Amino acid sequence: MEGDAGASRLTHNVEETVESTGRDSSTHDTPADSADAAENPPCGLRVDENDSAAPATATVNFETGRPDEPEQAGSEGGSPASGGSGRRRLSPKWSAVIAAVLALVGAATAVGGYLAQRAHQDNESVARANRAAITAAEACIAATQPADAAALAASQRTLDECTTGDFETQAMYYSAVLSEAYQAVNVRVQIPEMHAAVERNNDDGSIVALVAFRAKVSQNGVADRENSYRVRVKLVPESGRYKIAKLDQVAK
Repeated sequence: MEGDAGASRLTHNVEETVESTGRDSSTHDTPADSADAAENPPCGLRVDENDSAAPATATVNFETGRPDEPEQAGSEGGSPASGGSGRRRLSPKWSAVIAAVLALVGAATAVGGYLAQRAHQDNESVARANRAAITAAEACIAATQPADAAALAASQRTLDECTTGDFETQAMYYSAVLSEAYQAVNVRVQIPEMHAAVERNNDDGSIVALVAFRAKVSQNGVADRENSYRVRVKLVPESGRYKIAKLDQVAK
């Protein structure tokens, strides 16, 4: 009897325990309680649906212990300072190359300017020499054709000053012949036209010129006549002026 009574009490306690457990389960599993648990999670944490969908981009740097800066959307293209649209800084090597090129260009410009100025000065010097030689040639050739007997002395002085070398000897002989002829037949000479031009400039500083002129001759008892002459003269610088060193008749 006592054993049956103990078994009966044990069975009764088990049933009460099962009923109590069922009541607790039904009480905690109600929809209202589930919704409240979702809205108010334990430990005061709330989960936002939008936040759960967005990936977290902030990370912690374990060396510094500080959060890393989030990557910018345009990081792939590079910052404006380092991007293709920005201005790139030249390396020291390229800066040195550009400086060397600019120095060479400046030196070449200076040398070119100096050479151009020197060439211009040389051309001006040659032009001045040519003008002086032409003037000397015309004056000396005109002295070989004195206007009359009264002009013989002046012509002789001019020939003494404008001749040198072989032509100096030739001019002395020519002056003696002219003096006799002018006094004998009263010769009068006019030079209506004379032209002279430089043919070439020699390396030794001498100048070759061609002189063309017309001489109109009058004398007693003879009709006037006019002769044309072309002579080639070689002029050399001597004593600060050009003198005729050689004269060759080209045509008459």
